[in-house]
Amino acid sequence: MIFLSCLLATGCARFIVPEIGAIAKEESRVPYKVDEKQDGILATDDLILKYTLSGSDNGARLTGELVFDRSLTYSFPVIKTFFLKMNWLDVDGHVLQTIDITPLYSYLNTLPNTLKIDKQIETVSESKFINFNYYGVFTGDNPGVSEDWYIFLFPFSTP
Repeated sequence: MIFLSCLLATGCARFIVPEIGAIAKEESRVPYKVDEKQDGILATDDLILKYTLSGSDNGARLTGELVFDRSLTYSFPVIKTFFLKMNWLDVDGHVLQTIDITPLYSYLNTLPNTLKIDKQIETVSESKFINFNYYGVFTGDNPGVSEDWYIFLFPFSTP
């Protein structure tokens, strides 16, 4: 059962990874400063991610807090799947690398008020920007009867 869940999760995770070279929409690009601590907020209709990105000699540390919108948590309070990605972008907004920054959560459990993120991540030296994308599936209190609700953010244009 655990293997099947991991297999399914890996397949979904690959689905939301932009191709290397994909172009991030300009409004989604956040300037990346190599040796500075950066505080930021990603706010969408679905969620708010407050984060701090701190560079170090051996990469960077991303810490933050993820809060889902009440309209989602009141109607579809059970999390089935959620993936959060951060993308390193070059000066023109092309994807150089994508990393998984998904916070820990329990499958088919009620969403907590906040999900914490604390990841040690590798940096990409040519990066001038970062951006984020996500995909999630939520359901009602009775997963066998309730319909699913899908959320996503994929801020990339086709070449």
